[in-house]
Amino acid sequence: MVFGLNLLPQDNKFFTLLKDVSRLSNKSVHLLKDLAIEENRDTAFKLAREIEIAKHTAKDVTYEITEMLCRTLVTPFDHEDIHRISRGLYKTLKICEKTQERLVAFQLRPFHNDLFKLATNMVSASDVVHDLVTDLKILKDSKAVHDKCALIHNIESDTDKLFNQLTIDLYEHEQDFKKILIRKEVYGLMEGVVDRHRDLANVILEVVLKHS
Repeated sequence: MVFGLNLLPQDNKFFTLLKDVSRLSNKSVHLLKDLAIEENRDTAFKLAREIEIAKHTAKDVTYEITEMLCRTLVTPFDHEDIHRISRGLYKTLKICEKTQERLVAFQLRPFHNDLFKLATNMVSASDVVHDLVTDLKILKDSKAVHDKCALIHNIESDTDKLFNQLTIDLYEHEQDFKKILIRKEVYGLMEGVVDRHRDLANVILEVVLKHS
């Protein structure tokens, strides 16, 4: 036995940890949706803090996954793919944290229902990916995964159109250029959350195709 390496499969442990990160990521996206429409400043601070806690917790779990990958020879699927999924989920949490910082710091309130629309798409994409990660151990039917990937691609396409329309509306109705820049940055961050979930769905599809 190679010193420091575990030669036995760690299927359940890896799947459990990936589900933990996915749960935290999904929770963070839902919290961000609540924050985007919250009018009470104290409640907004509480939601923002919960997003920060979720991100820091996920960081520890992601580190544990990375450490296990370094010490485990036999894994349920490719080391690189496990790493891509865990890092992708963690990066989603980082984007959520950055978005909440902007929302709280600049006290952004809905403008033509913009934040709610984008946040709704974020939640839809996150829910689909969370289902995929939760069922990763039993996913055998590539068609079912294809269908969910197609759903996320539709959400991503709709988000792109929404981003463009909201940007047009913003330039038409907002006169303060600083406010335009700040809000457009938040639009981009929220769109990035959807893009991140699209990428994760594609990785999961690759994994299923490799092992189906």
